[in-house]
Amino acid sequence: MTPAHSAMYEELLARATRPPHAERAQAWRAAFLDRSGRFDPGHPLAEVRDRAAWEDALVRGGLCRAIAVELEDPAERALCRSLETAHRGIFVSRALAGTELCRDLWSGAEFVLLARDDVVRELALTTERGGCPLWQARLVATPGGCVVLPGAVFHPVDALTPVEETLRVARERSLERDVVLDSLLRMEHAFRTLTRVKLAYAYRPAALPG
Repeated sequence: MTPAHSAMYEELLARATRPPHAERAQAWRAAFLDRSGRFDPGHPLAEVRDRAAWEDALVRGGLCRAIAVELEDPAERALCRSLETAHRGIFVSRALAGTELCRDLWSGAEFVLLARDDVVRELALTTERGGCPLWQARLVATPGGCVVLPGAVFHPVDALTPVEETLRVARERSLERDVVLDSLLRMEHAFRTLTRVKLAYAYRPAALPG
């Protein structure tokens, strides 16, 4: 994120942990982890999932909107409310003439990423090494490109084909975007935590709800 986005995000987190928002935030985080899978505290990915849970509480849980009205500075309120419009998706990245782009596999939309964003820099390095990252996140538009909110989750690169098939089936069933993306996180959790589970078994349409 940009320094301004990072400062605003940290302010939101600080306020979300205090009354009158703390109870709502914790309830939303718990519900998100129930849907997407929670890692044991000692697991290497526990912090990643915790960041995703906080992001979901702030954005989908409406805490950004609730906290925005408390802010006195109009510029801060506008920045806070911009997070509400974040685009959630599952993305693949590519570079074009030095610009980092990503395409949302669910919606088909393509986005220009802000080069100075820390996640985008890491994506660019991976792309330069010949990798093709598969990642799930929320993007916030700025005049120079999109920034990535801190709750990004990286799926195994080899999951691309089964993920695309899962998304195809989800569209046929007319499942909602958030339901599908939560389900993909649950599949990622199963792959990371269950021993001897093959990737194609963790990522499969049968794991979708309904």
